[in-house]
Amino acid sequence: MLTGLLLLAMQTTDFQRTELPDGYDRITSATYQIDVPRGWKVSPETNFGQRKAYGPEGGNLGVMTAPPSNQDWDQLYRTALFFVLREKKGTASPYEVKKVKVANGEELEACVFGVKNEAGFEDRRYVMIKHPTQGLLALSVEIPNREVAKDWEKHFQRMGSSARFLGSSR
Repeated sequence: MLTGLLLLAMQTTDFQRTELPDGYDRITSATYQIDVPRGWKVSPETNFGQRKAYGPEGGNLGVMTAPPSNQDWDQLYRTALFFVLREKKGTASPYEVKKVKVANGEELEACVFGVKNEAGFEDRRYVMIKHPTQGLLALSVEIPNREVAKDWEKHFQRMGSSARFLGSSR
């Protein structure tokens, strides 16, 4: 038991979790902030800038950062699809470029697309938000099944509307 307590005390997180009054937790890292449902397990950030929040039914909300680049949306979409489809097969939708409002009220350009599974259900969705000086914030959701899709869509929308760039990404 003492060993377990020592290990727990030695664990460090690379983010701060703040409980919000509406059932969500604010996750604040060095470079961004997002909201996720209260109590979900949040992973540390990987060496390549990825973090996931895991829901109780399976599935996850994901966030990944990238430094500023001169790549256009076609290049970013093709690069994202390479990794997305390598992780799990599916049929990707064409991307759509739109303006999204982030938490500080700023409207930024974003690339939005989804991937359907073999049953034809779009169980994965992606929003890549590009900031002119702070890089890219790629948000994703992997919905575990159709029955919980509405709740997960609500969580994904909340993550997107709460997203905020805080510092430069790598």
